[in-house]
Amino acid sequence: MKENKKEKVPIWMYPDMVKRADAAYPLHDISSRSEFVCKAVEFYLGFLQSESSQEYVNKTTLSFLENQMGKLEARICRQLFRMCVEYSLMANVTPGQVKGMTDELMEKLRKKCVADVKSTIGNIRYDRIYAFHQGILWREEALHEPGD
Repeated sequence: MKENKKEKVPIWMYPDMVKRADAAYPLHDISSRSEFVCKAVEFYLGFLQSESSQEYVNKTTLSFLENQMGKLEARICRQLFRMCVEYSLMANVTPGQVKGMTDELMEKLRKKCVADVKSTIGNIRYDRIYAFHQGILWREEALHEPGD
């Protein structure tokens, strides 16, 4: 059985093309220039061998988009998880601490919370709000922009 090992093959490329490849491969989770060239050749061979080149491009584009959507989904899920943790913390702590909450006060608080979420791009933590109400200055607040 023949082993499928890589061979060193000298190729000639324009310096500008090498610079563009070197700049591109780290951005696409490709570990080396060699792997980048192999993927490019594989793509182009598939493109050439396909009965319908448009069909091949559509398949590879779809694959790329599915990969990007998967990454986006994972980021959204992490943010939603963090949000739920903060909400659960607040929901468990607040009722035992609030006395005499009126409907009018609740509505004012809701408006303030909406404004806070808008101004911080949703990056709100219960411990920071507690510190604010206790007059404790958070050093972290000065180090990070909203949304970090």
